[in-house]
Amino acid sequence: MPGVREYDELTYAEAKQLALRQMGDGYGDALILHDDQGYWALYYFYWSQEPPALAKPHWMEGPVADPAAFRPPYETKLWLEENGYESFQNDLD
Repeated sequence: MPGVREYDELTYAEAKQLALRQMGDGYGDALILHDDQGYWALYYFYWSQEPPALAKPHWMEGPVADPAAFRPPYETKLWLEENGYESFQNDLD
């Protein structure tokens, strides 16, 4: 399992192989990973399209003790925008 600082560099294909669970909601995908520090969520915002294999996460959260604490991708996108982060748009045609 990669180190914490390397999670944000994992491609979608790499993270998908390591994921314990995947959440998708029509706005994006969240891949849930686990290591000795807790659970992590890597968010890829590509609407209903599967992210490109080499895409890096737009956002990362963790560690948390309970994976149920992670919001679905669309709720995370809204939270990011409400808190002054950039708006993520569909990166594919």
